[in-house]
Amino acid sequence: MTNSPNTYKTQLDFSTEWEVPAQEKYIFQYYHQQLEDLVANQLHVHGVKLYKVEAGIVVTGIIRHSLPKNLRLEQIVLIVKDKEGKELAKKEFEMELFGELPPCSARPWNFLFEKEDLLVPYEEITNEMDFELVFEYYERVVKDFELYLDEDWSNGLTEDQKEYVSTLVSSLEPLKINELSIVGFHFHEMENVVQVYIVIRNSYADTLTIENLPIQLLDAAGDIVCKLGFPIGQFEIESKQARPINLSFPKEVFMKENPDFSSWIIEMIPQTL
Repeated sequence: MTNSPNTYKTQLDFSTEWEVPAQEKYIFQYYHQQLEDLVANQLHVHGVKLYKVEAGIVVTGIIRHSLPKNLRLEQIVLIVKDKEGKELAKKEFEMELFGELPPCSARPWNFLFEKEDLLVPYEEITNEMDFELVFEYYERVVKDFELYLDEDWSNGLTEDQKEYVSTLVSSLEPLKINELSIVGFHFHEMENVVQVYIVIRNSYADTLTIENLPIQLLDAAGDIVCKLGFPIGQFEIESKQARPINLSFPKEVFMKENPDFSSWIIEMIPQTL
């Protein structure tokens, strides 16, 4: 249900695994009505109640989402914070019993944080205290890329050069999931052309075939010297693979006269893969 062109009002839904008394359903409906609408494709959790038990603390929360399709959560990490933002407890929960959420819906659930999950002394937590319940998001990244050298590269590099490229790849920052990235590692200026050697990394789950690679070259001043689309044929790069390639920039197409190449940057111009 759309509440405005940019926000969504969720519909309250109850799990078949939790028999919620009618009176409590009214209470959840009240809390749900007070919540702000969600933007598109958002996942949100709201803490409703906190109380202490012998094993630790129980936090009741409402999980909402604004996806246009069913949502099944496998594992989530939740953090309980006090009103100043201090973390009180953290735990990873298996959500098999929580079930599947219909599109654009909300569902209440109880979460037990045992004493070993507490980040403060048990005595510091009080019943009905002001608190906040939030997700902890882990940004998924790819750290290890396999260097692939085709026959031309393998035959054209010495063992020391191969070792240099391999060390370079292993030292690069991790990539977020579903990124295509380039890094320049060698620059050679000649009379009429500039050659740049780059490594392309693929953090998608699938093999990518690149036919055209749009690149821009910047000089030490940060000015764009050249923009070119390089037709590189059926250039395949597998998932979690790093492949080097060299590119030639003819000086006749430079956009800036007398660029300063004491330092340089090579960037990929964004495009739809």
